[in-house]
Amino acid sequence: MDDRTERSALVERGYDVVADRYASLEVAGREWPRLAWLAKLLDGVPEGARVLDLGCGNGVPATRAMAQRHAATGVDVSGAQVERARRNVPEAEFVHADLSEVGFADGTFAAIAAFYVIDHLPREHHAEVLARLHRWLAPGGRLLFTIEPEDEPGIVGDWLGEPMFFSQYDAETTLGLVRDAGFEILERSVASQYEGDHEVAYLWVLAQRR
Repeated sequence: MDDRTERSALVERGYDVVADRYASLEVAGREWPRLAWLAKLLDGVPEGARVLDLGCGNGVPATRAMAQRHAATGVDVSGAQVERARRNVPEAEFVHADLSEVGFADGTFAAIAAFYVIDHLPREHHAEVLARLHRWLAPGGRLLFTIEPEDEPGIVGDWLGEPMFFSQYDAETTLGLVRDAGFEILERSVASQYEGDHEVAYLWVLAQRR
């Protein structure tokens, strides 16, 4: 699926429909590792600095944590999720837009988080996306993102009962794209998390703009 409008509409519709189901995937005792990684991302970022949460969903818990000490902006393709995020984290700014189309001025952010979102874009565009994130970061700014580590050219599959698009390279190819975009990789790890009763592996990457 290469048509951006068609893909974006499919992903938006999927997250609109499953917004409540998605929020229930993370259960007590099996918390996802994003807050621990987020603490690493924000370590040393000055209080009040601008930070960005791409694929922010309903704003909980990541955007809320980012907004505690920083000027947080969240972006999500799902209008239903953005509505929830504005209620959940009123102190943050939210933008309803697709990652492949939203734009910010160069050097705007001290840190960017992108959880569970890049693999909803065709992998042929991942290098372009990483280059854009590099430009949006101030010198020395940090990027934290997740992506599934298996090679997948592009598939529309069933996800929480709705069609959803996924596409990514294998982990080493993705890490090469990160370096080529002008980042130094500070930390990387492949770890599994439970989404309901289903175990899913993600590549976690913490990188710094060179």
